[in-house]
Amino acid sequence: STLRVETFRSPDLGILGYVDEDKVAFYRATTKRHTVNSEFDLGNIQQLPRVEIVYSSQASSATAITALIEGGVRGIVFAGSGSGSLSSEYQATLRSVPPARRPALVRSSRVGSGRVIPRKEFEPLGMIAGDNLNPQKARILLMLALTKTTDVGEIQRFFDEY
Repeated sequence: STLRVETFRSPDLGILGYVDEDKVAFYRATTKRHTVNSEFDLGNIQQLPRVEIVYSSQASSATAITALIEGGVRGIVFAGSGSGSLSSEYQATLRSVPPARRPALVRSSRVGSGRVIPRKEFEPLGMIAGDNLNPQKARILLMLALTKTTDVGEIQRFFDEY
């Protein structure tokens, strides 16, 4: 919600607890890695790698993708429709980029809930499935991941665990 104080919700998984005046009360625990269990250390990182979000819709032009790649972006998060689907023009443009020049690519979804899972049609492009992270959260995780590696399998592990 853009105007309501109850804007932070978890429609699929429910709440972990409450934040009240007296304390933060947890009633469930997450199985995802976070905070002190994270393997990311930004102590010596001066600047995070450049990662951008590109929205995908029917017959989207790939002009933005081409410009980002030519501009040296290290990663692109796609805010796809449904379960992270991408326009055919986006897919064709990405196939035309040699793998060595291709940035890290993450499929996420712009819809309100659900998961983006790996799909065979995107494997040749080395696309990472964003799980249940919205595009903004996927962007942050990809920036963190790129401080450690560019290996697609390892980045997918981050998205599976965090």
